[in-house]
Amino acid sequence: MSYKAPFLSRSEYLKLPLIERFKRTVELTGPEEERAAELHKKLIAIDLHTHITTHHEESGWEKDRERLWNSGVSCFFEALDHLLNPAEDFQVTLEQIGSTRVMIQHTTGLCLALSSEDIRKAKNEGKEALMLQLEPQTIGPVIDRVDIAHSSGVRCMLLTFNSSNFLGDGCGEKTDAGLSRLGLDVVERMNKVRMLIDLSHCGEKTAMDAIEASRDPVLINHAGARALNPGMMRLKSDELIHALAEKGGVFGVSGIPNQLSKAKRQGIHELLDHVDYVVKLVGVDHVAIGLDICFDDHVAFHRMILGKIAKGTGQELNAEYMEGIESPEEWPNITRGLVSRGYSDQEIEKIIGGNALRIMKEVVG
Repeated sequence: MSYKAPFLSRSEYLKLPLIERFKRTVELTGPEEERAAELHKKLIAIDLHTHITTHHEESGWEKDRERLWNSGVSCFFEALDHLLNPAEDFQVTLEQIGSTRVMIQHTTGLCLALSSEDIRKAKNEGKEALMLQLEPQTIGPVIDRVDIAHSSGVRCMLLTFNSSNFLGDGCGEKTDAGLSRLGLDVVERMNKVRMLIDLSHCGEKTAMDAIEASRDPVLINHAGARALNPGMMRLKSDELIHALAEKGGVFGVSGIPNQLSKAKRQGIHELLDHVDYVVKLVGVDHVAIGLDICFDDHVAFHRMILGKIAKGTGQELNAEYMEGIESPEEWPNITRGLVSRGYSDQEIEKIIGGNALRIMKEVVG
């Protein structure tokens, strides 16, 4: 689908009220608007990958906190920021975890999620939950750090980022040898402590090895279908998505600018196209949302780091921003978009949170 409204620069777009941003990207009838609003209000929505509180010690967090509330999301899988820990130092990771947990304790309406029941409780109490995940993982060659991270509150961890590490190869590497012996041991240990395994940045063989080795279903919690944007190595092949689903896993579709498409205008429609594709490929029971976006200028951020951590992924910075889903604040537009694409209430419940909640209960508890 195309964007019918005239193009606006990012600064012009952000000056619009939320509802105007929604209506210029997703058209609904009056009854459809009411249905979408009611669904988003009553259902548990879960974002499987975010970077929204990482810089909470900086000025501006209070404004972002208010915008976060507008999202209507019950739980965010918050990733600890690799930019604040470029050396991937485990001690720095522990300090980040501690700082984030203190922030949660001192922020009204936020709580830490250690289980699926914590998310249900947060929804019932009108709060938002954060579930901590490591991106990139910083355990290095020390497998016991998996247990330390888990005891510190981490419930999800990526095996690799774009490059290689002790566990396996990332999606930006020239070669992909799969999981190392240590990587296989880490998968086993994560199963033992009941921590979710994420393969979003892994190379194809590394991800396949992890799916095969894991006792539990695993996540690809912020990616898309490579069939819709060939050459973008951060996206996943049909074969890998099938393997994930056959193991009972969940695929989170991202909202990252310039990864889902090479078009000059991108946004909510590209996200929905990837949702549609994966639903048709493996069924609605294996699809979720993991936006991997923040409140800042994501494209400007990518320009800064493209030659560093994104090297080798095939990403091209063609679009200025994501229309209709430029920040977590615009999360309700996903529900509106699913209504516009003809999904039933039960299917929408699964996509925006139900499938994520199911795998959390199965793996984490």
